[in-house]
Order: sequence, then structure tokens, then C-alpha cells
Amino acid sequence: MIADTINLSIAKALKAKDEIKLSTLRLLSSALNYEFIAKQHVLTEEEELSVVRREAKKRKEAIEAYEKAGASDRAEKEKKEMAVLEEYLIRNDKG
Repeated sequence: MIADTINLSIAKALKAKDEIKLSTLRLLSSALNYEFIAKQHVLTEEEELSVVRREAKKRKEAIEAYEKAGASDRAEKEKKEMAVLEEYLIRNDKG
């Protein structure tokens, strides 16, 4: 399950002091927990992937908004977060 992998990755990012990866994975873990609470059951892998896709979409929209506003530093941060999320999509997405 993706949630288990994320928890292991959080520990690795913490040890490596990778702030972007750590914060992104914590946000993703939180989003998965909210989905778990909303659904009232253990999430299937497809439901977990849906949450990851939704978080990636948020980053994509933020990148576009920051680029339009000329905030390239914020857009770069969002791109780095998007790359972290895409690792999970590429690794787990079967469709």
C-alpha cells in the first residue's frame, strides 16, 4: 500500500534532511488520513492513487498560477513537490 511506503519514505527524508520531500510526504500522508476518515474504511490502492493524483493536480494548478503571477521561486518549490508526488504515481499507477 502507498501509505506504508510513504511512512518509510518520511523516515528516510527525515534522516537525509530533505525538507522538500519531507514536507511533501507529510502533506500526502495527511491527505491520505483525511480520505481514510472520510471513507470510513481502509483505502484501496486505487483510492490511494486517487489521492496522490489529486495532490499532484493541486501542485500543477499552483505552478501555473505562480508562473502567471511571476513568482518563479514559488513555482520552483511546487515543481519539486510535484516531482516527489510523480514518483508515487509512476511507481504505482497501472493505468
